[in-house]
Amino acid sequence: MHAGWDSATDVVHGGVDSLFISVQQAASGPVSVQCVQGPYRPSGKVLVYSGNLILPRASLEISDPNESVRLLIPVPNVENRVDVYGDGTDEPDEVVIVLTGDESW
Repeated sequence: MHAGWDSATDVVHGGVDSLFISVQQAASGPVSVQCVQGPYRPSGKVLVYSGNLILPRASLEISDPNESVRLLIPVPNVENRVDVYGDGTDEPDEVVIVLTGDESW
């Protein structure tokens, strides 16, 4: 599903039920990821992706490629509008994921 994604050129690659987000490498320092219920527009952040996300269940998994860090966050809706905000760089160290449920889908 994400086979065509080039993390060097695209910060986010969206699939039907998942997102891949490129962030700064661990050697450069920690990364902050927030997941909030929308509508919400974080100040000082740049919109890097907007789309629809249909989750397999009402939870969002946030993990790194090796699953050294793996969080499972319960969310109110399976079908969501998703907006991803970053700090404006190609490899952000701060990411905000905004999920907004839409009952009209």
